[in-house]
Amino acid sequence: MEIGSEGWCAAMSEVLADVNLPEVRATVEQRIGDGNGGPVVAYRLVIDGGRAHLEPVLPDAADAAGGKSESLDVSDDGVVVMSQSRETAEAVRRGDMGALAALQAGLIKVSGDVRVLIAASEALALVNTALGRALAEEEDSASGGGPDDCGG
Repeated sequence: MEIGSEGWCAAMSEVLADVNLPEVRATVEQRIGDGNGGPVVAYRLVIDGGRAHLEPVLPDAADAAGGKSESLDVSDDGVVVMSQSRETAEAVRRGDMGALAALQAGLIKVSGDVRVLIAASEALALVNTALGRALAEEEDSASGGGPDDCGG
């Protein structure tokens, strides 16, 4: 299942349904491109009322006019857009690079109300942990591995 697809967002939202989050409101749109102006995969994490879910962003909305989504107004409070290459997204997802290090190195571009990232940091950490586990399990099952194949 491709990251950002409707099916992927639904599956990851099911994972997040069991995660109790702090009462914060945040919308973080992730845009993952090829780094050369090619197609952008985009999805949105919505946190509200102690719950979170993911929703896909239509490719034409994420690719529109210089990569700015027409579907999200980043001037709204509670909205952040994070853009990065596929390589950066994969490195962060695998844990090879921390998101903060990628931000500091300029590999992740942030626009919108960045105060949201600070205010929602605890919720974002919980979401990241839950999604990281689910993605690792997805990779293990895709490669035929499992808990017994980890060498211990």
